[in-house]
Amino acid sequence: MTYEPKQFGIVLKNARMNKKLTQAELAEILNISLSYLKDLERFRNNPSYEIFEKVIHYFNLSADTVIYPNQNITDNTYQQIQRLLTRCNQKQLKVILATTEALLSDDETTL
Repeated sequence: MTYEPKQFGIVLKNARMNKKLTQAELAEILNISLSYLKDLERFRNNPSYEIFEKVIHYFNLSADTVIYPNQNITDNTYQQIQRLLTRCNQKQLKVILATTEALLSDDETTL
């Protein structure tokens, strides 16, 4: 497993901006210094496990977005879908899965 500090900084900044929080507000919420938060967002520092966990929980994010980055990580729509999925029940998830598979299947036949 390869961990990239840049990935955490991207996720952190996007999540903060989506919630319309300033860096100072988030630093206070996370109980960290403003300079430390800025360093995290600018890829100059790695978060401690405690801060990593706080960020993941506060923003309701998947740790996979940081640990296993993919091409959609900075896409706002992708992030919104990911957050909404955590609120779905099993039946809703099955409908979403079937719909997604149908959409992807349709795309493959038109290629």
